[in-house]
Amino acid sequence: MENTVVKKDRPVILKVEHVGKKYVIKNKIELPSNATRRQKLRYKVKSFEKNDFWALKDISFEVREGDRLAIVGRNGAGKSTLLKLISRITEPTEGRIEYYGKIAAMLEVGTGFNQELTGRENVYLNGAILGMSKEEIDARFDGIVEFSEIGKFIDTPVKRYSSGMMVRLAFAVASTMDPDILIVDEVLSVGDMKFREKCLRRMNEIATSGKTILCVSHVMNIVRGLCDRAIVLEQGKMVYDGEVEKAIKLYNGINEDIRVTHREFADLPRPKWYTGEQLRMLSLDVLDNQNCIFRWNEPIRFNLHIRSKETFENLGLRVIFACDNGAAAGTAFCEIKGPVQAGEERDICVCVEKHNLAPGDYKIKLEMVENLPYDCFNRLDSITPEALFITVGAMELDDAQDKLSDNRSMWVASWGTSRIPDAHAELQARQ
Repeated sequence: MENTVVKKDRPVILKVEHVGKKYVIKNKIELPSNATRRQKLRYKVKSFEKNDFWALKDISFEVREGDRLAIVGRNGAGKSTLLKLISRITEPTEGRIEYYGKIAAMLEVGTGFNQELTGRENVYLNGAILGMSKEEIDARFDGIVEFSEIGKFIDTPVKRYSSGMMVRLAFAVASTMDPDILIVDEVLSVGDMKFREKCLRRMNEIATSGKTILCVSHVMNIVRGLCDRAIVLEQGKMVYDGEVEKAIKLYNGINEDIRVTHREFADLPRPKWYTGEQLRMLSLDVLDNQNCIFRWNEPIRFNLHIRSKETFENLGLRVIFACDNGAAAGTAFCEIKGPVQAGEERDICVCVEKHNLAPGDYKIKLEMVENLPYDCFNRLDSITPEALFITVGAMELDDAQDKLSDNRSMWVASWGTSRIPDAHAELQARQ
């Protein structure tokens, strides 16, 4: 692991030494259908087996006053667990964490909020948790409400708040208390774009004032603009500590194992409501692209190999583009004119002409249904969380926003916030 060169003229404000976090996972034991009477009796006594899972292992680094540190890595790498340990929400299984100064953390939406209390009461409760006295909260209360922009709802119980409203209030409290260390997880992705920009300006103000920031983000432009140092985590271990650009390259490189032009789906587990018994997607091949890196609005074409156990007159395919944190960015809908005969294997050529995706990394999820692609009920097969991993390059000047062009009233949140209209798919004979 490469270590960064730190400036020795600033005091150490956070020290993490050989920290590890272990969880005990219970897995249900499968009872065989031909189990003996003794096995059944033992199963009644012990139907679960316990396994140790190390979310973090041997993490060590120092943070100096004024550092702006990004923690990056794929989902499940241990980023949020590390922030919870630093924030004292949970205790490490091994190692120690030393800090000097006041810490303000904004992690999961609503952390530290009592759902039955009003926004006003939660400001005082959250401020007290973060170490502020009542007099300090009184002096900053108006500024907190003004920043959060939820003034007329401040005396409403937070259980009636949307997730975006809770994020506004939580960030306003955490950033207004003038912390020595501000810890921010990916929760800013819940808010609207205008408020996210407002939060980033506030974090820049905190950083330029000499305070310390620890930030987790999957948006590399935020990492570049806000941070001057980055740590990369992978499978609970720290694999890099150093310059931001090198960390981003390493982070992108970690994703190379899924940025491939051929994927096999036959043995992948399916969501419980997609059994794959009537029709199954077997594999995918990307066309006209050797590395799955696309220019902005460059057509995305791939062949989807399917096997059908029943006869279908028409099929529908949803191609869902999701950010690395799992949030849907947009969905393309393809109507596939049949028929597909029982016992037949076919290729489906899919082309997404104009995707309108912002530059960044995306997972592609595939959902196949009977009849129209908008159908939420006649589910056949699904590849989740990713059938394919792609990168979209630099955006050109084009402010066009495609709108839903028909009058369909059904729309599912997991499809994202925009409809991608220029997509089509055609059945082909298996070669």
